[in-house]
Amino acid sequence: EMDEKVEQKVYDRYACWCEKTTGRKATAISEAQEDLRAYGQTILSLKGKVALLSAEIDQLAEGIEANKDAQEKATAIRQKENAAYMAEAAETKQAIAALEQALTVLVKGTSQAKHGGTALLQARTQATSAVRAVIGALPPSVGLSSERAAALSDFLQAGSEAKYMPQSFTVQGILADMYDTFAADLESATRAEASANTNFEDYIAVKTVELKDMEAEKAKKEGQKAEAEVRLADTQQMYDDTAAQ
Repeated sequence: EMDEKVEQKVYDRYACWCEKTTGRKATAISEAQEDLRAYGQTILSLKGKVALLSAEIDQLAEGIEANKDAQEKATAIRQKENAAYMAEAAETKQAIAALEQALTVLVKGTSQAKHGGTALLQARTQATSAVRAVIGALPPSVGLSSERAAALSDFLQAGSEAKYMPQSFTVQGILADMYDTFAADLESATRAEASANTNFEDYIAVKTVELKDMEAEKAKKEGQKAEAEVRLADTQQMYDDTAAQ
């Protein structure tokens, strides 16, 4: 009878232990399953976040390259336009200087020519030389009308003293008109160049701000992506460890 009581106690203790152990295991399994579900959801969320950030970073990278390319193209165009302006302005200034010189010589020569003789010959020589200098200084893009070309040619070939004075006045009028035209064209081209340069500087300023913003945003998202990848690796490790228990 005593043996039966002892056996019963041992059995009861073992049954209690089994019940508690089974309960703890069931609880542990249940908790592990909950953890796995939580880890799994976190992993999916982090993978989605990493994928989204990667796409946004790629888009920003494309925008940055497009911005730089646009700035480079705009700069190349502006440099080409400026070079063309500088060349044209130099030619125009050279022509204006030649016209000023020729007008000065012609006006002075007109006064000298009134005395005739040697004074007239000297005035005509200086005047024809100045007019030839004007013709040589004209930009290739500028063409003389047939009427003006004929008047200048006649002046250069004039041999009669009687023709010199009226031809000189005619040439002075032509050169004065050309001077006004060249001066106005140069002023207009200079204004256009200044406006184009201002527009270019404004464009580059806007593009520079946009570029800095995109680069800052890209760096920010790269940091967020790196952090998410670390969290993803840690969570994946915890998932694997929990699943292995």
